Amino acid sequence: MPTDTPDHLNNIERALIDTLRSGSYNTTAGIGSGSAWASGNVTVFGQFPTTDEVKYPCIITEMVANGIETQFMGQSITDNDGDAALGELYGVGFNIYIMVDRDSSITITNTTSTGSVAQPYKERRLLNYLMLNCANILMDLDFAGLSKGGAGTPAATEIDQRQFSGFRDMIWNPDLELWMSTAGMVVIFKNSR
Repeated sequence: MPTDTPDHLNNIERALIDTLRSGSYNTTAGIGSGSAWASGNVTVFGQFPTTDEVKYPCIITEMVANGIETQFMGQSITDNDGDAALGELYGVGFNIYIMVDRDSSITITNTTSTGSVAQPYKERRLLNYLMLNCANILMDLDFAGLSKGGAGTPAATEIDQRQFSGFRDMIWNPDLELWMSTAGMVVIFKNSR
């Protein structure tokens, strides 16, 4: 069995889920970081949960596609270490769902020139807050933790580009009493073999 087989799809999916759970993103031109929510305030699922597992507010990531994005002439690429290899650019697509039920609430502290005010965000206001901050997190996601770290660590995953389509389909479902929204994201990486 190969010992240095890249696990790109799982590496990317794990980085996406972990970063959404922490709620962290850059705040000033890549210097410093903020957090839109504390771990545990928003439940992040790597697949659709069963009805007894679901907890709101939540973000659900769903891998919906993967395949060859671009195959090079002769399949020759250079990997992270500068070594020649066979491979191609490979893409993985995700749908990202945000769901907020009628009872969901997160207390957000807004700081202004006159002081700080803590307010509970609920329903559509909470959905709007989660959409904007989730977009901030996805746009700043650099997948830095995916580099090769030596013996016993996974092979490197080198991200070439990512495309975030933004949130769409803001829906209120009266039967379930849920606000929902969906975004799409494609991550393209080098798949060396």
